[in-house]
Formats: sequence, C-alpha cells, structure tokens
Amino acid sequence: MSDKNIKEAQVREKLEAFRAKLYGRFGNKGTKLFFYGVPSFILALVLIIVALFLIPIKSIEISGDVTVFNEGEIIYAAEINEGDSLFLKSANKIEKNINENLPLASTVKVNKNLFGKVKIYVEFDSVCYYIAYGDRYYAIDESLNVLDSDLSWSKYSSAGGVRVVLPEIRKPEVNKKIVFYDTVEETDTEGETVYEIKEEKVYNYVSEFLTELKKNGYLTEANGVLLDKKFDVKLIYANKFSINFGDCKDLDVKFRVLYEILAEGSTKYSDKVSIDVSNPSEATARSDSTLDFSQFAD
Repeated sequence: MSDKNIKEAQVREKLEAFRAKLYGRFGNKGTKLFFYGVPSFILALVLIIVALFLIPIKSIEISGDVTVFNEGEIIYAAEINEGDSLFLKSANKIEKNINENLPLASTVKVNKNLFGKVKIYVEFDSVCYYIAYGDRYYAIDESLNVLDSDLSWSKYSSAGGVRVVLPEIRKPEVNKKIVFYDTVEETDTEGETVYEIKEEKVYNYVSEFLTELKKNGYLTEANGVLLDKKFDVKLIYANKFSINFGDCKDLDVKFRVLYEILAEGSTKYSDKVSIDVSNPSEATARSDSTLDFSQFAD
C-alpha cells in the first residue's frame, strides 16, 4: 500500500472513530443534528454578516461643537460618506480618524443603528494661538504643536485664538511641532553650511512666554504676541496696550507688575498706551497715539 493510501486510511479511521463517539454520546438523532445543524448555523451566520455589511449609511448626524469645524469638515475627517457600508468601519475606527485628522478634537463619540444612521458627537479644545505662514494660517498650542490649518484666520480668531508672530520657521505640518528655520542644517553646492545652526533650546523662550501668558489670565483680551525677537517680546492687549516684556526672564514678576499698572487705572482715558515692564522695578506706562494695531485687527 502506498504512503498516500496509508494516510487516507488513517484519516478515514479517525473520522469513523469520531462518528462512533458522537453516536455513542448523542445517538443517531443528535449526530445528524450535529452534522447538518452546525454547517447550517455557520452558513446562516455568514449570511447575517454579509447582510450587515450590505446595509448602507443613509444619514450622518453631527452634534456637539460645530463652531470651529462645520459638519462637512467633521464628516470628511471621519472618512465616511452616505452610501458606504455601515459596518465597513467600526465606531472606534471613525473616532480614531476624527482624532487624527482634527487634533483639536477633545471628545469624540460615534454610534450607529441598523437603520443606517451614524451619530457623531464631538467637542473641541479652544484655540489659544495661531500663526500665519505663506497663504495659510495654523492653529498652535503653547508647546508649538500644530493643531490645524486653514486659508482663513477668522476661523481661529473667532474661536478665541491670538495671533503670534514667530521667528522664521519651516513650513508647518499639522500633527507636528513647529521647526525653527535655522535649527536645520543646509549646505550649498560645495557642502558649506549656509548659515549658523542654532540649537532648539535657543527658542525655548517662545513656549515659555505663551505658557505664562495663558497661565496668568491675559489670553482672553490679548490680540497679538510678537516673539520674533528674543529680547524684544511684545504683547498687544485689549486693542489698546502695547506691552514690552524685553526678554522672558522673571515673567511671573513682570506679569504681576503689569497687573498693578492696569489696575491702577491712570491710563484709562488714553486711546493707546505703551507699557514697558522689561525692567519691573522701573516699569513705565505712557500714552502713545502712534501705535498701530491693524496687523492684529479682526
């Protein structure tokens, strides 16, 4: 007998032994139910799964915060469309898509029903800061993470975002951190460095100031922050005040002095005011009609 025939005989013997055990345990009726019922159950289960995947998305309902991002933008970020299979993407996958495509999203909940309806609830973090680069605007946080991009600055300004002027940077990318231009090495055709390479820590003052500004409660009425010069940091505040901080040393002291100047109220009758807290012990405040805040006007 060939090896093939021997193997076939061994398989047949095992099947017959298995069938004999079933007969011995469940009897003739139970064994027939097993051999015919189980395949039928599996087939029915497969048909149900296929039927579920054939159910289309008939409607998409968006609720929650639709001020910064409209319904169309949220649906686009979810990567679903009406007519798509309802179960082709799980609720968790849709939530993940929104979180990845809209980093400002803080809360995302997705629910489906068998009638083809998808409900998406979403909440967004407030926009603290935004910058301009080329013909686009980018929402950023105090740690310089890029959260969103748009052709219109009003989207961020209307959500409470404050415009920030930074030192020269590389083109921003959503979901990545701001990269300052001269922290990346570039060489000419002869392999020579084009400019002096700076360490990233040189620009730590940017995040330091943005963090302190937010922490000290001046963000609500801030109009703009000029951080393009490390030793000449300025805050445009309440469409009236230009506040010079100098460098970013002793920011807690400088903000306390600023509070005292604003609370004292001697400049309340002036249209525009220059305040200098770069040296907190010799802080000054004076009327200055030459100030131009048009760069930060909504």
